[in-house]
Amino acid sequence: MENEKIQSQPSKFNLNELRLPANYGVTFGVKKVLNSVSVGKPNKAQFFRIHASQEMTFLAMILEQKETREIYCVRPDVADQIAELVRAVQLLVGVDRQGNAFLVPVTLPGLDGRRNKWHESLAQACELAKAKWIRIAANMSAGAYDVFEAQAELMPPEWPEYGLDQMIEVAFRGKIVESLEHPVVRSLLGRV
Repeated sequence: MENEKIQSQPSKFNLNELRLPANYGVTFGVKKVLNSVSVGKPNKAQFFRIHASQEMTFLAMILEQKETREIYCVRPDVADQIAELVRAVQLLVGVDRQGNAFLVPVTLPGLDGRRNKWHESLAQACELAKAKWIRIAANMSAGAYDVFEAQAELMPPEWPEYGLDQMIEVAFRGKIVESLEHPVVRSLLGRV
């Protein structure tokens, strides 16, 4: 009996009958709530797109706390007083292949109209991402980001139905610097 081969019968199990469609929440009357919007560069394995509309772009001053990897939005009048701690950016609305929205801070050129290679390569990548799915990876020896374009014909991006103002509000909830008395600023200035 051990040497006899077990005859396998054709399976009547159809995995496709169990698979949920990508938009399964729609069939149940479910709507995704905007409760989290990250701010930062996409990771090196993440294909993303950038919204092409100028209405989905926000100019801001940000303060990046390197130790905690947190990014704060700073009121312009406060930013003037702590210019060495902040940078001017364009916040661009991005989305990954799973439909997760995020904000990419692209550093604006300085007063001389130039930016460093890292910032310039990120700006160029984001411009390309307005039309194509791309991913970026840091190239330390080049001092810039390498850009990789998806080779397959990927589905069009699913843009959030929320406006930029809602996304900014969620992204910077509890992270808006409105005075020099903000705990992060006090810490960076050595006042605590």
